[in-house]
Amino acid sequence: MRPPTFWLQLQSRIDILLKNLADGCSSPHGLGSMSTCCYDTAWVAMISKEIDGKRTWLFPSSFEYLISSQALDGGWGEGASDIDVILNTMAGLLALKHHQSTPEHSNVLQSDLDDHIHRATSFLEKKLQTWDVESTDHVGFEILVPTHLRLLADQGVTFSFPGLETLINLNQTKLRKFVPEFLYSDIPTTLTHSLEAFAGQIEFDKVKHRLDFGSMMASPSSTAAYLIHASQWNDEAEAFIRSAVELGEGKGSGAVPSAFPITIFELTWVISTLMESGLSPTEENKHHLNTVAEYLEKHFHQQNGVLGFVPTLMADADDTAKTIISLNMLGKRVRPDRLIEVFENGGHFRTYAGERNPSFSANCNILSALLHSEEPSQYLREIELAVQFLCDLHSSGDMRDKWNTCDIYPRMLLAHALTVLLQLWQNGSLQNLSKDLLHKVHIVLWEILVQTIQEQQSTGAWHNGSCEITAYATLTLAAGSNSPLAALLGEKLQTSLVYGRAFLEANISQWDKGETIWVEKVSYSSAVLSNAYCISAVQAPTFTWTATGDNLINIPSKAISKFAQFYSRLPLFAHEPSWRLRFSLIEGSLWFPRLAARRLDIFPRTNMEEDKYLQYIPQTWTMSNSLHNGALEPDLMWEMMVISMLNYQADEFLEAVVEEHLMDQIDAVSALVERLCDDAPSESPFSEVDGPATKPVSLNGNQPDINHVEQVLRRFITYLLTHPAVTRSPPSVQRTLRRELKIFILAHLAHAQDNARFRAQTLAADRTTEFTSPRSSYYSWVRSTSADHTSCPYSFHFLSCLIAKPGEAAFKGPRQRYLAEDMCRHLATMCRQYNDYGSIARDRAEKNLNSVNFPEFCAEGVEGTGAGLKKTVVQVEQKMKDELMWVAEYERECCMTALDRLENETGLDARTKKILRMFVDVTDSYGQIYVARDIASRM
Repeated sequence: MRPPTFWLQLQSRIDILLKNLADGCSSPHGLGSMSTCCYDTAWVAMISKEIDGKRTWLFPSSFEYLISSQALDGGWGEGASDIDVILNTMAGLLALKHHQSTPEHSNVLQSDLDDHIHRATSFLEKKLQTWDVESTDHVGFEILVPTHLRLLADQGVTFSFPGLETLINLNQTKLRKFVPEFLYSDIPTTLTHSLEAFAGQIEFDKVKHRLDFGSMMASPSSTAAYLIHASQWNDEAEAFIRSAVELGEGKGSGAVPSAFPITIFELTWVISTLMESGLSPTEENKHHLNTVAEYLEKHFHQQNGVLGFVPTLMADADDTAKTIISLNMLGKRVRPDRLIEVFENGGHFRTYAGERNPSFSANCNILSALLHSEEPSQYLREIELAVQFLCDLHSSGDMRDKWNTCDIYPRMLLAHALTVLLQLWQNGSLQNLSKDLLHKVHIVLWEILVQTIQEQQSTGAWHNGSCEITAYATLTLAAGSNSPLAALLGEKLQTSLVYGRAFLEANISQWDKGETIWVEKVSYSSAVLSNAYCISAVQAPTFTWTATGDNLINIPSKAISKFAQFYSRLPLFAHEPSWRLRFSLIEGSLWFPRLAARRLDIFPRTNMEEDKYLQYIPQTWTMSNSLHNGALEPDLMWEMMVISMLNYQADEFLEAVVEEHLMDQIDAVSALVERLCDDAPSESPFSEVDGPATKPVSLNGNQPDINHVEQVLRRFITYLLTHPAVTRSPPSVQRTLRRELKIFILAHLAHAQDNARFRAQTLAADRTTEFTSPRSSYYSWVRSTSADHTSCPYSFHFLSCLIAKPGEAAFKGPRQRYLAEDMCRHLATMCRQYNDYGSIARDRAEKNLNSVNFPEFCAEGVEGTGAGLKKTVVQVEQKMKDELMWVAEYERECCMTALDRLENETGLDARTKKILRMFVDVTDSYGQIYVARDIASRM
């Protein structure tokens, strides 16, 4: 039970927070808790004005702040992201150069100024050399950085760095349709917020009409650029800058934030967060909430149902959605129709016009706004559109948000929205939701919750003891606890929530210390937002899901327990915590219905026994992925689940059809395989992204013939070789996959011929029979025909296509490619040997050739009679198995040696390293399963 002092502190924080919000509604200057930044401060420091005939720096305190906040290494923005540091330092250096060029009205000694400039220049030179431009996704950087490079060049400071060409290309793409007349028009644009990017390129006198309450879209730097470059002074713009200096978070120190005020943003983010977390207001706080509600309602209607982060500024989807949520939860019913009309953009919602990449969090907030509407069923199409978009982004591993750099923040938003969705579906408000989409929702929500639980630290916190980020994580888990998945997560979820809240309660004094993770031109923090999230995290309702009879998730708990016991005995998973193993198996069960729905896409199952291997496929992938902390994105993991299923089915089909019925036409079948692989189309004939458009042909009771084989194998080969990940790969990579796929199928046929020759011998039913006519040594056979037969080599090359960037190969240069092939060959060989070790009895019963049938394993004879003979047989059989395991372990050593050298000696990137390790473990897991249990279907 929480101590009384904590409740008093909590209530005090709520009271102060809501009073300040209500007071801000009547303040002429609005609200703004955004932290200050050197970028905008530097631009304010460059404003000069002629006073009494003398040019004077208008805000010397801003320049003094800039000088005092420069780090010893010469940069600004210590601890921030690369782009933050680069932009802050570029603007800082530009301000230093401006002051250097006009020493007559500067209070800083020239020698000191030279030192500051030298350190800033040296810092930027080093920082730009390592800046990864291509992976940067920071709002507006592609127009801001090139401008600062140009302005610094005008001051005699130039930079050259590896990412410059990429940056220029991004800049040209962003501005390819831009003409100055666009800014001179009355068309609303977010470019108004960044007019400094057009210094020297536009006539600033012609953008005066864009001033709103004296500001250029509430931006100190943009407004400063206007004052610097316009020929006519504007007193309202000067007054705005003074209000930002005096009333912003700098409180007169000279430092300013990147935006001021941010009234709508601050009101709606705080109110929606508190209300969604079950705020129970006091009577006085109800009065404050009513004040906020009336303020928001007035501006919502005045702005015709869409609005921006400050009243009268350009509308955006994010602030509009948060306003709709806040108003509906405060009892002021408003509709999202205008939100949809203005911001729907094909398969997603855009934040504003001209957006380069869609915002994950904005789409989450829009989804929540739709779900919180009075009749959400009216917006079923838009809800499904948003859910599909968000689930697809999650499954592709691309949940990075453009407005908050913490990866838990978008998870929190999505977990909340999906939980509300499930609740509305359960109570019938969204009963017509697509069942396929609901299955995806369960998988996505499960993965979010498990990932969040796994990242919790022993202190109960997340992200090195950050209160704000711990609040995000706690709210994520609290949302999930109100879903049908809560029962499956069980005690672990409860414990994580308790520990997370205990950490927050123990550190209530730190709630105001927001993290610098919110994105403007440069990143910022907000004490108000941090406080709101922490308050919500400790009081959000939990475990409210009471519905029964949910048939969308049917997890067999007894089976999960048995599988967990089984897998815990395998060396690969022996040290995995029981809860993680169980969670991985549940995730596999969530994937299973989707995989089962694909089982008849390509291969028919006529005359096949139960495909009991099917349930193992999702399990092996989810367990191995968990071992490597989610190395493989859900989309790619799904693709490999399908490939694993197809490999089993190909094995079954070739054995049941070709080996049973067409051995007399084996040469014709081989020629058919050659032709199909060589002539496979370059584009898929299938109409659906997720699989073939029609089911495989049925035999209708007839015996299979070569035409039937051709139809089935054509579908199989076409599916693989025309997969989008394959067709976007370099031609050499596509040729390799085509070759390995052909080798895989032909290896089955060669193995069938080996089986036929083996069966021509007299075979003992109670012991291993030596294969007297092998076409090669065991070494050659197991490294070629037998290893290829496992499907490991071609599957590895398919995975390589999946994980590579479009147009590139996953492995580059002779060393990486050679070691990757070597690793894979040893892995395939080991897998075959493990398989044979576990299936000796089945192979003997079905008269299939096994490793132990080769002469190398049968050199030791069997002697004796009666009981002595039986004992000798047992001893010899065990010796064969021991020898096979020894050889398999040798192959493991070779595999791991190749993998270690591939990772450590070739410059392989970190992501590919993790995925390789995971692939090895998945393949190894099948081998270990074979040793413990034979899972192949019998014909």
